[in-house]
Amino acid sequence: MKYILKSVVLFAFIIAGMSSCKKSTKLIDENTKFVFIDSANTANIKIVQVFAGNTPQLPIAATPTTGPQVFVYANGQKLNGASIGYGGVWPITAVYGNIPSGSTRFDIINGRLDLTVVPSVPKFIAGDTLATVTANLEKGKFYSLYLTDTVPTMRVLVQEDVLKEPEEATFKLRVANFSMNNNPTDTFSVFSVRKNEEIIRDVTIKTVSDWVQLPVTILSDTLLFRRKNTTTTFYSLTSFGGSAKRMYTIIGRGKTGVLNKLPSATFITNR
Repeated sequence: MKYILKSVVLFAFIIAGMSSCKKSTKLIDENTKFVFIDSANTANIKIVQVFAGNTPQLPIAATPTTGPQVFVYANGQKLNGASIGYGGVWPITAVYGNIPSGSTRFDIINGRLDLTVVPSVPKFIAGDTLATVTANLEKGKFYSLYLTDTVPTMRVLVQEDVLKEPEEATFKLRVANFSMNNNPTDTFSVFSVRKNEEIIRDVTIKTVSDWVQLPVTILSDTLLFRRKNTTTTFYSLTSFGGSAKRMYTIIGRGKTGVLNKLPSATFITNR
């Protein structure tokens, strides 16, 4: 009888504690709890932050950031945990996040935090919404959201990713041109040093090329970004090697004269 009484009292204390915690951590719970959704009715998204401006800046503790660190909300639900800075990808490369399909409003919001509480929670003020876009995401499809420049403001490009599997012993490659260089009307082509030829041509600013299929080789490659109709290299991606049946997006990004964000190329894995 004593054992039963003690168990009842302990259970009552646990329930009371859970109730008090729920009231004080409501915002945190909303942003961290797992919600299982019907995978048959979801769309798949990847967020790529290529906004090359250094403003607006926010303090993270005592350290200023180099440009906006952002939270992304889909129909009012926060997607990313830590804020996404320049060059960041959510989720990690080769992974897409699942969200409900249908008409989706994306709000890109400066990652301002309330640093007076531990753990810190979002604390927005007027003007922190940097961009908003609404897109119809179809169930089962894959999309990339590129956070990019329309100097000096942010723009969101929603790109459907058609991930048709490459053939045996090949991989697929495409190029995204988000380099905010001195001439924002520049069109780029990508030259393969190993093949000694252009493999992708005429990628205009803020666009993504079609996929090209290439054979897997033992030797790595150097890819040169060249302005259209020139042989001058604007920037390059060295030591690139594709693996069989993978799909990659080579991203040209950056801005001339901006500290820590000079024009460069990187890549993400889509499949």
